[in-house]
Amino acid sequence: MSAQEILIAEIKRQPEPVVREVLNYLKFLERRREEEAWTDLLPSREVEQEKLDILDGR
Repeated sequence: MSAQEILIAEIKRQPEPVVREVLNYLKFLERRREEEAWTDLLPSREVEQEKLDILDGR
């Protein structure tokens, strides 16, 4: 049995509130994975702060 099949079988046995929590957590993981994919392309917090400091004349 695959991990996906085991997970689906286990979810089917859970009450609705637990299923909703699992769904919310899966959505959270998806968003985090998407954000991490952009991490290499987006400037770091330090770079952003340096730009703000330059604009503020510090």
